Amino acid sequence: MCEPVSLISGAISGAQQIAASSAEDAAVDARNNAKRQNYYRQQREYEVQANLDNVQYLNDVQEQDHQQDVTYQALLDQWSSDDMQLQKIFASNDHAIEDAIIKMHKGDYAGSMTGRTAARLAGDSVREMGMAKSRSLHNKMMASKETTMIKEQRATQAADDSRKLFMDVAFAPVHGMRPAAPALESKPSKAGLILGLAGTGLNTYMAGKANQATTSWSDKQVVEMDRYG
Repeated sequence: MCEPVSLISGAISGAQQIAASSAEDAAVDARNNAKRQNYYRQQREYEVQANLDNVQYLNDVQEQDHQQDVTYQALLDQWSSDDMQLQKIFASNDHAIEDAIIKMHKGDYAGSMTGRTAARLAGDSVREMGMAKSRSLHNKMMASKETTMIKEQRATQAADDSRKLFMDVAFAPVHGMRPAAPALESKPSKAGLILGLAGTGLNTYMAGKANQATTSWSDKQVVEMDRYG
């Protein structure tokens, strides 16, 4: 009776060891599968973000081209406004010269009369015309220089704005390194399972031998008792 019990116990112990080993393998597979799925998700996220960055960059380039045109057109408009202001200054000074010439001619008419007063009035009108013409020419020269300076400053500012717009899209987006592949776990070695099963088998065998020896000794005692009984 004892030997079958030891065999059953050994078989159960071996089955438990095999089940534990299989459970460990399944746990490792589950963790590795989770790592693979996470890695796959990271790869998809990387590609989607890279595509979004590329699309945004192309949109920025197109917008930069438009802003370059706007900046250049704004510069031309400012120059046109500056030229208009200069023309107004020239026209105003031309009108002043015309008024001085008209006044001079009136003085000439007064100078055609006789007397010192008439001569003085004629001379004053000529001097006033000369002074007005000189002031007009001076104003025109200063206005022209000022307009040129303002236009150069605005051209420099427009060039700086244009460079800033260009530098915003001078470099395409750098997506960086892709996510690294995960380090997968190795399954537990089967050496422990084999040694465990071998130990269980040996223990079962030794238990069986011990049961046989005990059974044989008991039978001998029964025979002796029958002989002397």
